[in-house]
Amino acid sequence: MRRFLMLGLAAAILLSGCGNKGETSSDVGASGDCPAPSPALAQLPTLPEKFPVPDKVTFTETKMAGPSTIVEGYWDGDLTDAFNAWKAAFPAAGYTVTREEQESADAEVNFDGSGSNGQVKLETECSARTTVKITIRPG
Repeated sequence: MRRFLMLGLAAAILLSGCGNKGETSSDVGASGDCPAPSPALAQLPTLPEKFPVPDKVTFTETKMAGPSTIVEGYWDGDLTDAFNAWKAAFPAAGYTVTREEQESADAEVNFDGSGSNGQVKLETECSARTTVKITIRPG
């Protein structure tokens, strides 16, 4: 009996690692690997003066967390293109990039300027889209 219990537990553990990470066929876009994106905000969120927004960014949510503003959205394209665009956009807008890091599935660009500082966090959502989360704190 104990042997069957152990085999059952091992099978359950192995099977829990399989699957489609909660996606159903209705979540997947025409390309086969991208879920439908969240709807865009009706208007741009309030951002610091001269805050750069690359062309391929769509904002979907904004909220406050204490004194910080958190803006979420997505980039139409891959992680590397998004990372390079944000890295270039900050200096061009008069901001300083204080830290940058890119790994295979995520990247961060930290910034300082216009009386604020914070981070743009990028994560690969699928082959054609990168999630964007911007945290802006008063400087």
